[in-house]
Amino acid sequence: MNAYTTDSVQAQAAPVVSVVVLCYNQEEYIGECLQSVLDQELDVPFEVIVGDDNSTDNSLEVIESFRTRYPAVLKVVSHEQNCGFSGNLADSLAIATGEYIANIDGDDIMLPGKLKRQLEFLKTHPEYGLVAHKMRTVDASTKTPVKFQLPRRKPAVFDAEYLIVNGPFFFHSSEMYRAHLRRRNPVNRALKAVSDVAHLLHVLYGSRAFYLDEEFGLYRVNPTGATANVISNPRRRKQYVDDLISTCQIAEDLGMARSVVNRGRANAYLSSAIFYLEHRYSEEFVHCIEASTRARLLSAKQVGLYLVRHWPRVVRPVYSEVRSLLGFLRTRA
Repeated sequence: MNAYTTDSVQAQAAPVVSVVVLCYNQEEYIGECLQSVLDQELDVPFEVIVGDDNSTDNSLEVIESFRTRYPAVLKVVSHEQNCGFSGNLADSLAIATGEYIANIDGDDIMLPGKLKRQLEFLKTHPEYGLVAHKMRTVDASTKTPVKFQLPRRKPAVFDAEYLIVNGPFFFHSSEMYRAHLRRRNPVNRALKAVSDVAHLLHVLYGSRAFYLDEEFGLYRVNPTGATANVISNPRRRKQYVDDLISTCQIAEDLGMARSVVNRGRANAYLSSAIFYLEHRYSEEFVHCIEASTRARLLSAKQVGLYLVRHWPRVVRPVYSEVRSLLGFLRTRA
């Protein structure tokens, strides 16, 4: 349990750290998540803000049981209607009073020492606005380690421009950042499928971030979760692409160089073109590969797919074979 007991927290000054927990239909996991947060040891007071997005299971009951036990530490934002990730995040951040904010999803787990390590880093490195860390990917039910595809490249130092071009390579639940950076811009509630990049953009624009290659959390891999249903569902992929392109426009509106933003647009369309090709959505493949090349020329792969875009049935098996071969070669390297 943190060094500040329930009684002492009531007598302390404003929290230094606000932990924002986002929950939707996670009754099986939210209790373990909250306990892992409350068990963190810090030498400063902190608060826990739980945003429940109108869960239809018993998540809210579990959350309320924790509020009863920790009334001085835990606050609850309970939505009467489902508002999505962006709305839940916005409303939860609105009541956060800490100088630093840490995020965690309601089905993930903090490991001991996480908050202390990140807080110490940000206090001793004022040049960084955000710090993220490595997480162990585990099966949602058994918590045994499982593979989860993330970008192989994980730079120690990165910025908003890097994320626009390449996307995040870490999990939402690993972030801690300076609250004043987040408060410069409101959360964009219009983003429904993918809002994490826009959130990071608002925090990091004009600043830098650091990635700790140290394991301080467990990320539950849930193949039927909301993120998987959008990113991996061909019928819902359009919303994913639209949100990424909207995020690129947000970056340009903030003042990011158009040449950088166009690389982000081209990559977003290219990754979706490949996704649609693999899932046999020919019309969507053509649209995305054409949009990718209009945004910016990136690579031989992009140009090659563009040149053969009108023959997806021929391209698909060849591309799959090449991709499998490259994957095999990487495992042998």
